[in-house]
Amino acid sequence: MKQVRVGIIGCGNLGRTHAKCIKEIGGAEIAAYCDVFEPNAQKLLAEFGGDYATTDINRVLEDSSIDALYITTLHDTHADFAVRALEAGKHVLVEKPLAMNLEECLRIGAAVAATGKKLFTAFKMRYYDMLGKAKELIPRPIMVTMQMMDDRWSEGKWANDPIKGGGNVISQGCHSTDIMRYVAGAEPVEVYAAGGNYYQSTGVVDNIAAVFRFNNGAIGNLVQGDCSTPPVTSKFFMQLFAEDKSITICDRLTTLTYKEKGKDPVVYKGSETGFLEENKAFLQCIRNDEPPLIDHIDGLYATLMILQAIESLQSGKPEPIQARVEQALSTISCK
Repeated sequence: MKQVRVGIIGCGNLGRTHAKCIKEIGGAEIAAYCDVFEPNAQKLLAEFGGDYATTDINRVLEDSSIDALYITTLHDTHADFAVRALEAGKHVLVEKPLAMNLEECLRIGAAVAATGKKLFTAFKMRYYDMLGKAKELIPRPIMVTMQMMDDRWSEGKWANDPIKGGGNVISQGCHSTDIMRYVAGAEPVEVYAAGGNYYQSTGVVDNIAAVFRFNNGAIGNLVQGDCSTPPVTSKFFMQLFAEDKSITICDRLTTLTYKEKGKDPVVYKGSETGFLEENKAFLQCIRNDEPPLIDHIDGLYATLMILQAIESLQSGKPEPIQARVEQALSTISCK
């Protein structure tokens, strides 16, 4: 089977992580590395091998030998780079969030539809083994709670910049909303939220609590921010509830405790999987010409769930999600 040739745009920590996964998986080879700071690209070239390192994204886009591109750059560049890569005939894996706003997500969706190329949104937490176990034990929860509370982000952190990264609630909140939607097994209808900017001088929303209503009747509750990491539950913490059943997942979502009425609790241990699994899934969908397991629609929902929660802060009322997605996607299909 033909090797999948890939290029990496953005050669920081995430670029290196994906390069390491590609080498470990096999069946793919890295041809090019691109970064605005050339030493970063040269460093990955020296470590993982390939044809060249460059600061010129056009060189990578115009390289006809490259089948797929990884976009691991600052959040505000995702939409532009993804669209350009798709239009250049490349399959794309883009790191989360898919984009920073609805319009950019729709631009990507339109490019996917127009080119027929595959786009994979990199939500590594979907592959945490204890989330899979949770779906197996409670496939239709009545209530899902998700908490992701970090230590305070520094003022100089690029992801805390309102333009480049959006702050913790946008930057990491899309992970939370994606896995809430995943375990709920349904689409979010609307959200009502409270919170705001409490101390970050950049003005980003730094802490939020939001309640989501899903179209299968499930309720979702999200607590997201950077006040402090709680020592007992850990940064990542989730609970699922169904009639006479409950699941608690703590220790960064690696320890699952399952309780069923009339039975003793059962504890399952897992690990923080994700990067390797999403790389396998992306490369497999290219080789087998299959739909991506996590596509641009998933990326759109995860972003919009957070954006509509922030909109609810400002409006003081519930804000729609599913209807906005469906209306937005209909404008693409009509073009």
